[in-house]
Amino acid sequence: MTAITDLRHDLVTVLERVGPGLPTLCEGWNTEHMLAHLILRETRPDIAAGVVLPPLSKRTEAKTEELAEELSDGHAFSDGLATFEAARPLTRRHDTADENVNYLEYIVHREDILRGSPEAVEMNSGRTADPEEQQKIWKALDRRAALMAKGYPDGLTLVGTDDQGAPRYGTSVVRKSADSSRVSGLVQKVVRSPRTGDAAVLTGEPLELLMYLFGRRDAARVEVSY
Repeated sequence: MTAITDLRHDLVTVLERVGPGLPTLCEGWNTEHMLAHLILRETRPDIAAGVVLPPLSKRTEAKTEELAEELSDGHAFSDGLATFEAARPLTRRHDTADENVNYLEYIVHREDILRGSPEAVEMNSGRTADPEEQQKIWKALDRRAALMAKGYPDGLTLVGTDDQGAPRYGTSVVRKSADSSRVSGLVQKVVRSPRTGDAAVLTGEPLELLMYLFGRRDAARVEVSY
């Protein structure tokens, strides 16, 4: 099994252990909504497109709610997990494409479930961070964090630490100050929002930095400094 198939299996295992009816970090979504989203995302891209295309969002929301209602039954939930794991979209036919499209998405949604309720936390107690996964997240962040840094026009630096706070993974300057002569034209175009004058430094384990940059700030153990 490759890293992405291992991760997909882990996501399924977590969903199976938690079951339907428990909240996630995604506002308004229980675990059955999360499973519905994952199924539609990889079996019905025409429906899931509303996640990124606002004109289609109402249809996507309606279909997600409809499927989630079906999945609220325990047997249907188990069947849905099998459907998701067995799906064969084009992205799964090549490991590199599969990983590029799904790796960070799976991790964030796994954590949405694990951290979404006290019950889920209790059911999954004893889980420890996987050093190989942390390293892969750090490398992925180094490649993609700039796409998630539009809210930091004055600069953003990531410091990757281990679980003891030691700077194990190094420092990544995701975006330089808008005043830098080396800033690209694309970044200059993005930097039209109000500026604070201070560059942000986010410090934490790679997984926590990922959650923070994906908008799960309240659930992420990240130190923010300027």
